[in-house]
Amino acid sequence: MKYPLSVPLLVVTSCVMGSALAAPPPTQAANNRKQLTDCMTKQMSASRTISYNEATKVCKDLIKSQNGSIVASNEAKPRLAH
Repeated sequence: MKYPLSVPLLVVTSCVMGSALAAPPPTQAANNRKQLTDCMTKQMSASRTISYNEATKVCKDLIKSQNGSIVASNEAKPRLAH
């Protein structure tokens, strides 16, 4: 056999790539936390006088209202009969 390391190297590479591609998507909680963190960063950068707690409250209210409008827009769409 000319290339004794080719086969094991190919197997290891395909296993590593397969596990990287099969990584689970971020959970809803992780998405919510990132959205809250991004909003708070923007709020606190825009105004140096806003406190951490105030930014948290503003962002939670903003995210809650956005999620409510998304749910409302999803409910407003007509369902297609199959």
